[in-house]
Amino acid sequence: MESPDFASCGADGFTLPHNCSMKTQIPAGITDDPGFVAVLNSLVRGLISHRAPEELWIIQIDNWFDHKWLGFSGMGAIASNIPIDRYDTVKAESYQEKLTFPPFTPNRVVSQFSYLRVGNDYTESPLPVLPHSTERKRSETNLRRRIEDFSHSACFVWYSANTRANGRGSVMVYNIATDRPDCWFAAFNRQRGWKVHATKGVSRDDLEQLLESE
Repeated sequence: MESPDFASCGADGFTLPHNCSMKTQIPAGITDDPGFVAVLNSLVRGLISHRAPEELWIIQIDNWFDHKWLGFSGMGAIASNIPIDRYDTVKAESYQEKLTFPPFTPNRVVSQFSYLRVGNDYTESPLPVLPHSTERKRSETNLRRRIEDFSHSACFVWYSANTRANGRGSVMVYNIATDRPDCWFAAFNRQRGWKVHATKGVSRDDLEQLLESE
C-alpha cells in the first residue's frame, strides 16, 4: 500500500541514468540480514546511477524506524489555546517546508559513512562534518539544520539495523542533487525473499526501477 506524498517530498520519476557506479559494497554487520543488505546495495547503485550526486551518505539507524520520520524535523513549541504556564506553549511535532535532518538521537545512529564522486566512481572519504551529532542536543536545535545548507549536491540514505532478528527493514532517502529536493521512505519484509511492503513519497514502479539498475 502506498501512502500519499508530502508536499515537499515527492519523487516525480527519476532522471536519465548516468554512468556513475560504486565499487564499494555496504557490508552486512552481525545484526544485518545479508538479503536486506543486498537490496540496499542495489538501491544505492540505482540512486547514484540516476542522480550522480557529489556526495553520498550511508547512515545506519539502530532498529526499525517507520514512515513518520520522513520529513520530521523535531519537537517545537507552538502557542496553546489553554493557559498552561507563563509562556502558554506546548510541544508539537514539526514538519517543515525545508528539509532538515531527521532528529535521531546519537545512541540510535550506528554509523555514518560518506563517499565522494571522483569521475564516474564513488570513493569512501571521511568528511569533517557529520549529518548527525555525536552529542545529544535539544530537539529545537534541529529545526534549523536544513539539509540544503549542509551540501548542494548529496544523497542521504538511512537504513535500519537488526533486520536479521526483525525480519523487516526500512530505508529513507533525502536527495538534494536536483533543483527540487525530494525524499521518500520504503519498508521491506522478509517473506520468501526481501520484498517491498510499503512506500511513501515514491511509487513502487520507480522504486523497482532503482532496484533493477546496475
